[in-house]
Amino acid sequence: MKRVDLVYETLREWERSGKRWVSAEELASVLGLDRANVSRDLNRLWREGKVQKQTGRPVRFALACGSTAETRLDRIAKQQPSLAAAVEQGKAAVLYPPKGLPMLIVGETGTGKSMFAELLHEFAVAVGRFPRSAPFVTFNCADYANNPQLLLGQLFGIRKGAYTGANEQKGLIEKADGGVLFLDEVHRLPAEGQEMLFTFIDRGVYRRLGETDVERTANVLLICATTEDPESNLLKTFRRRIPMHILLPPLEKRTLDERCRLVMQFFQEEAVRLGKEICVSANAIRAFLFYACPNNVGQLKADIQLVCAKAYADYVTGKKQAVSVHRADLPLQVQTGLLLEKKHPRSASYSLPHRWYAFSPHGGEADVGGGPVESESVYGAIERKYGELKERGIAGDELDLLLEMDIKHYFSQYMKGVDRRIRNRRDLEKMVTPDVLALTEAMVVYVEKKLGRRLAKKVTYALALHIQTAINRLRAGTIVSHPKLNEVRAAYKHEFAVALDCLHLMEEKMHIDLPIDEAGFLTMFFAIHEERTEEREERVAVVVVMHGNGVASAMADVVNQLLTAACVYAVDMPLDADPKHIYEQVKAVLQPVVSQKGVLLLVDMGSLVSFASFLEKELAVPVKVVSAASTPHVLEAARKAMLGYALNDIYEEVKAAAPFYVREPLWEEETADQDMLAIVTACFTGKGSALALKHILETYLQLDEHMWRIIPIQMADVKEARQTLSSIAKHFRIVCVVSHICLDERIPHFPLEEVLSLRAMKEIQALADVEEIHVHMARELAGHLRHLSPTKAIHAIRAALAAIGRELGLDPDGRDMVGLVLHLCCLLDRLLSGEKTSSGQGTAIECRHEDETLYRVVKEGLFPLEQRYGVCIGEDELCHIVHFFRSLQGKQDT
Repeated sequence: MKRVDLVYETLREWERSGKRWVSAEELASVLGLDRANVSRDLNRLWREGKVQKQTGRPVRFALACGSTAETRLDRIAKQQPSLAAAVEQGKAAVLYPPKGLPMLIVGETGTGKSMFAELLHEFAVAVGRFPRSAPFVTFNCADYANNPQLLLGQLFGIRKGAYTGANEQKGLIEKADGGVLFLDEVHRLPAEGQEMLFTFIDRGVYRRLGETDVERTANVLLICATTEDPESNLLKTFRRRIPMHILLPPLEKRTLDERCRLVMQFFQEEAVRLGKEICVSANAIRAFLFYACPNNVGQLKADIQLVCAKAYADYVTGKKQAVSVHRADLPLQVQTGLLLEKKHPRSASYSLPHRWYAFSPHGGEADVGGGPVESESVYGAIERKYGELKERGIAGDELDLLLEMDIKHYFSQYMKGVDRRIRNRRDLEKMVTPDVLALTEAMVVYVEKKLGRRLAKKVTYALALHIQTAINRLRAGTIVSHPKLNEVRAAYKHEFAVALDCLHLMEEKMHIDLPIDEAGFLTMFFAIHEERTEEREERVAVVVVMHGNGVASAMADVVNQLLTAACVYAVDMPLDADPKHIYEQVKAVLQPVVSQKGVLLLVDMGSLVSFASFLEKELAVPVKVVSAASTPHVLEAARKAMLGYALNDIYEEVKAAAPFYVREPLWEEETADQDMLAIVTACFTGKGSALALKHILETYLQLDEHMWRIIPIQMADVKEARQTLSSIAKHFRIVCVVSHICLDERIPHFPLEEVLSLRAMKEIQALADVEEIHVHMARELAGHLRHLSPTKAIHAIRAALAAIGRELGLDPDGRDMVGLVLHLCCLLDRLLSGEKTSSGQGTAIECRHEDETLYRVVKEGLFPLEQRYGVCIGEDELCHIVHFFRSLQGKQDT
């Protein structure tokens, strides 16, 4: 017996014995099962209409009464009024004698057509139209749209010998006998398939593919679905045989109340699935209510699942103390909902009355309240640390010493955390009740008078949060205990005496009894002096560097004003500025403020991308760069930096928010001299497919076997494939990858079908020829260059020229660049030997005047080479390269 059936049968037995309402915990205890699994089964039975649910703590369940039992279809109609008509149509079609009516569900992608078909099947079983064992068979006609014969074979079955190699095979109609057959994307069914299908609808008979003398029968309720207009995509004769057309409205046509119920439902489902309570802020829910969701309910559910998965990951890895979703945790496209809200006609009248909504892992309605604790309380941290030390067997003086050090450290970190989260009284009012705030302010006045000094604002804020937590813990019956109470009393006698007075004040105002241990915690706040609270905290330095006069400064000013802090630095780069001078300015800005936490550069384009690697070496701190940055990217980076996030975390957050705007530096670090070249073939279906691709490439490509390797790899998932690719790149220069998907944007990618059809062979051969030329060039230059490693120099030069080409929108043939690569190799070697090139000032002025943009792009593009090798490329040489790219532009235009 399945677990869900066991749960259901136990409920029935208990009801017969007089026990009606039970909780998941009671059932789990009796059955010896995990409570989370039992809770999941009970909620499944509730969705199927087999049990009733009684909200509260704990949630209780009972068998549904036969006369009033609701199916999921009924609940959908109540919760989503816009679907009420569709539900009534579906019910009528299912109940229509003698076997029900065929249905066509019409709706955009993601409106819930598949789920609606499942609900109709559940309804048919619930009302006795079908037995409980009735099958529900689904088939997507798009899967075989390019092979009509195979599609018909899947649908109707295949007779052995119907075509060469054909074996006897049951069709989906036969498998669905006595139940429901759901055909999704039915408009992809070919005309002959539609004709065969309406013959089955008319007479209830069909033939397998290849059969002529045998007619088979089946009792099947047919439900079809399409995203297209039936009038123009289905045969008229087919449409006529499906009288019931059910339209599911898109998400934008549904009311805000309906959308809110969907959002709440999806968060609740994720809480049950994760087995953890999920706390969601009102702002996050509002964003989901108003953001553009073109793929309808399906996309809404997927986006909520993604957000919950990220929140759960943050909880598991220790970044958060609870599974919570704030506005800042949402993807940028969802956050735009808060901007679009003002444009919605009902936004002004639609309100969410609470700041936080908590979704229980045991189901039921969302709880509301003040929200999760943003950071671990003082009590929780000390209790946790005390438990950890005891578990490690530490006791006596060693335990006292370690705990004392940790308490001091924690209070310091706690103050920093409060400083990041609470900037003014308004922020504090959102987190503590008015009576606690008034009590705190009265205590601060008393303490300042008794101690003869002022408490820092952040101490006041932290004290208010602590008092709120203390009151909540005591009212919940949790014991307050300070393991170092005597030591605190001895070390801070004056502060402890004041804390005792404050303890009496708290008892009088809040009408609760407080243990003396609480005075130990208060003492720690009063003992923190101003200079300690103002201690500077290291943060990631955020620097904006942009082309144009005042562009970076304006962007930084906007962000600094929004965050009310001078946390973003700016360096403007006039269009005629020398990249070397701008690099020195950036370095000068960073030197007094940089810390070991690193630097995040936000730039627009060109040579600015290459600054990161040079700054990392000179400043000896980690540096990341984001190109094509805009104000939202700078705002997100600065906000995360202020909150104390690590550099990699900030970088990944910005990258996740705008993946198309982030790229690795155009400049690569030094690599080994790799003479061996490689083409990688990768396939999800197994290494055998990758080997087959390797054989095709070996057959049709002309490669020097002493230079090349074709390496097949199997992809279990994309992450593993990328790791394998990185490992291969340590030993080979990867020229291109053949796979289902692009694994690395920096490496040319060819889809499988392009290789299998041989259409890609000419382009791959051209790539291979260019790479071989450069390998030969490196080998020849090895005996001539005195100051350069030819392989590394060629690699660096090609990277710089490719960057220039991208900035100019050029995609030159690799053969066109060979001569210029050779020229620059020799030029750099001459410059390193001390040879001077002519300045050519007149020529340079003329060259710049002809095309100022082209001149600037080329000059900036060569900056990484100048910086790397410590040379200066003369104006004459610069103009030659400008003329070269101008000729490429002319060639491309023609």
